[in-house]
Amino acid sequence: MADTSEEEKNKAIIRRVFDEFVNRGDFSVVDEIYHPSMVDHQPLPGAPEGLEGVRYTIAGLRAGFPDLHVTIEDMSAHADQVVIHNTWRGTHLGEFLGAPPTGRPLEFRGVVVWRLTEGLIAERWGIGVESNMLAGLGMRRLAPAGGARGRRAGVRSPAAPTTQVLPVLPGRSARWELLHKQLSGPRLREYEDSRRRAGIVHEAFWKQESGAGEVAVHRVEARDAGRAGRRLRDSVEPFDIWLRQAALDVYGVDPWARLAEQPPAEPGLGWTAQTALVPSVEG
Repeated sequence: MADTSEEEKNKAIIRRVFDEFVNRGDFSVVDEIYHPSMVDHQPLPGAPEGLEGVRYTIAGLRAGFPDLHVTIEDMSAHADQVVIHNTWRGTHLGEFLGAPPTGRPLEFRGVVVWRLTEGLIAERWGIGVESNMLAGLGMRRLAPAGGARGRRAGVRSPAAPTTQVLPVLPGRSARWELLHKQLSGPRLREYEDSRRRAGIVHEAFWKQESGAGEVAVHRVEARDAGRAGRRLRDSVEPFDIWLRQAALDVYGVDPWARLAEQPPAEPGLGWTAQTALVPSVEG
């Protein structure tokens, strides 16, 4: 029997974004799967609001990269949120953001978080998609900060991203905020040392609202995310024990035990960066 849960339905809608809209160029699908008040938090520069902005962004990408094709590498869903890892491929054969065509093939990876309501796409957050693409074209103005090495276009990172969605337990939002303040303040050095021991290059949590309450998007970049998760899950270091317990108190699960179950991801284009805990997705 086919799975008809709400989460599976939401995942099917997001597949249509790429199968029909992005890859085939069927713009009629926009009115079918996007909410009229859709908010894209990372559109192309100059995009209008709402559905016209959605069309503007994809039209601009397809004009710059006529052979654009996006592959969904991994997809997960929780409540009204869907998270995907995807690989973008195309050839720069048309003008894009004022840059003349270079004929350069481009391949990069990113993570996208979607929120759906009433069976329609209501919000989108791109994590690393736009910056990786622009860096691949040599457009450094939007490349991530973090040193000369991190800003060079086309640097191949030894780390690969893994993302999961964690429910914030009811009434634990204040504890989440306190945990963030501890990790970005008095316990920052211990936190960074712990991540270095585990082999994590970058770790971030974004807390946001969903229809079922608050959730946190947990993103890790590591050469081997599963091995990093096992190291943190099994660590007897006092700081790691404390952090696992603090996370259990906020999420009801150990995020790094979950990470330990993840298969290693293929490396993509990106940058290494300092370990950081990010408090929220910028809108």
